[in-house]
Parts: sequence; structure tokens; C-alpha cells
Amino acid sequence: MGRNQLTGSGFASVDLSVFKNIPVTERLKAQFRVEMLNVFNRLNLAPPSGYLFGGFGQSTDTIGDYNGAPGFGPGEPFNMQLALKLVF
Repeated sequence: MGRNQLTGSGFASVDLSVFKNIPVTERLKAQFRVEMLNVFNRLNLAPPSGYLFGGFGQSTDTIGDYNGAPGFGPGEPFNMQLALKLVF
């Protein structure tokens, strides 16, 4: 078999961020932010295992956990965060 004939699943993630600037005083502004990660809740798997006797070819993890960002990273389920930021 030639090199790179087997590939893992593709990667796709759609993130969305919306924010609103609200003037409080002349020098102070409040910024309300809504950030949504993996809006369409697409499952992104880690590369398949390359160990011959350890589940060869199986993907048993998501790409976020595989890269060291469990729960809040690429490939993880839909996440949303709200923030209020003061800009001066």
C-alpha cells in the first residue's frame, strides 16, 4: 500500500461571535459578547490509531481532547460563553 492512502475523517467547525458596544461614559464602554463554538455540533474525530495490536485504525477520541484541550476546543460539542467586558 502506498503512503497516505488511508486518511482520517475531515475536520470542520463553525464558530460565531456577536458583540455589542454600549457607551457608559465618555471614556468607559461596556462590551457584551456572545461566543458560540461548533455551532452545528459536528463531531470531529482524532486521527485513527496506528498501533497494530492496539485498535489499529480506530478513532476513539475527539480532536480537541487529543490536542490537549478537553471540553473546550476544536472537535468538542457545542459550547457557548457570555461575557461582559469593560473597555476604558
